[in-house]
Amino acid sequence: MRRFIFGLMLLFIACNISAQQVLDKIVAVVDKEIILQSELNFQVASVAAQQHLDAKDKSLKKRILNKMIEDKLVYAEAQLDSISVTDAEVNSQLENQINYFIQQYGSKEKLEKTYGMSVSRIKRKLRDDTRKNLMTQKLRRDKFGNVEVT
Repeated sequence: MRRFIFGLMLLFIACNISAQQVLDKIVAVVDKEIILQSELNFQVASVAAQQHLDAKDKSLKKRILNKMIEDKLVYAEAQLDSISVTDAEVNSQLENQINYFIQQYGSKEKLEKTYGMSVSRIKRKLRDDTRKNLMTQKLRRDKFGNVEVT
């Protein structure tokens, strides 16, 4: 009887393990930052929609991943250099981005339909990346703004 119960428990555990789904994957790690598959997919979908490209294009995905890795490297340097941005700067940039998206899609409703989420959720999703992007822009401007190519 014990063997039967033990076998039944193993079968139950095996069924549960095989029924589990992977929610997200890590595609890159840069310093303390990770790039998730969902973030990469979001960026690819965003660029593809804005530029009317095929979101399934492997070269587009590779190009965006490389850009995300580069941005994470510059962000790590910005943290080391104690570069900071204010909440007001982040909010202003987010508003500009959302307004640009609305212009691109024609209306707020079309934007929400395309991304499959409300504008407030899009803002929440973009907030951290926007802060990091502003920090990397500030670092690039501070470090390389005075560089002249001859």
